[in-house]
Amino acid sequence: MIKNVWLILLIGTITACNSPESGIKTKVSTQEIKTVTGLDIAQELRNADSVQCLYFKDPFGKDSLRYTRFFKYYNTHDTALVNPILRNIDQPFILRNEKMNCRSEGKLFFFQKNQALKTVYFNTASSADCTYLYFIKDGAFYYFPVNPHVLALLKAHKKLSKEVETVATN
Repeated sequence: MIKNVWLILLIGTITACNSPESGIKTKVSTQEIKTVTGLDIAQELRNADSVQCLYFKDPFGKDSLRYTRFFKYYNTHDTALVNPILRNIDQPFILRNEKMNCRSEGKLFFFQKNQALKTVYFNTASSADCTYLYFIKDGAFYYFPVNPHVLALLKAHKKLSKEVETVATN
């Protein structure tokens, strides 16, 4: 008799778990599967209307601690540069708890109406293992491979970058 009660309870539990009212789904539709991209993580970048590109002068030189101090820059609102970079980030990423053992060639500061949104680091001139875009959020490093179009844009705009003007103080 007790065995029959357990059997009935088991069958009832299985039936209840598979019923639509149970809240437990046994089938997943393709519409429910979502790939998370960099723009899902850094949603503020969706509003970017401009970018300032900083190109370090000697990113691969001997001074590994201060190479970021000297740079040239390029500012633009041109969507022909902003949008391809954002599309490059709007893809799946490699999540790391530590920074890769590669130097950055520069930084991209994204803005919306002169308000800073996010900094994205990049490298175009190194080995394939170190060619990337990445940003940091909540202590995690989000890395993206650089597509050939963005790679070409970053290299072309480096030639347009300007020296920082120094102001003499008395």
